[in-house]
Amino acid sequence: MAGSDITVEILKDIRDDMRGVRTELREELGSVRTEIHQLRTDTNERFETVETVLRDLAEQQRFVVRYTKAVAERDSRLDGRVSSLESRVDKLESK
Repeated sequence: MAGSDITVEILKDIRDDMRGVRTELREELGSVRTEIHQLRTDTNERFETVETVLRDLAEQQRFVVRYTKAVAERDSRLDGRVSSLESRVDKLESK
């Protein structure tokens, strides 16, 4: 009988150890989940910042393109007028 008592005690110790390990694993898993959630939150915030910066940059590029087109169109309209004025000046200077 004494041998079976020792066996029961050993089995109880093993059971208690397994419960302790299970509790530790649950706590560790909770900690890992919390860290993953925080990393996900941080990553999402960074992506939102990058997205905002890229949208601002795209808006600035559109502004530069519109401005460049407007300047180019203005210059092309002025070219004809300048040529006309140059020819008039040339005629006046030749008199």
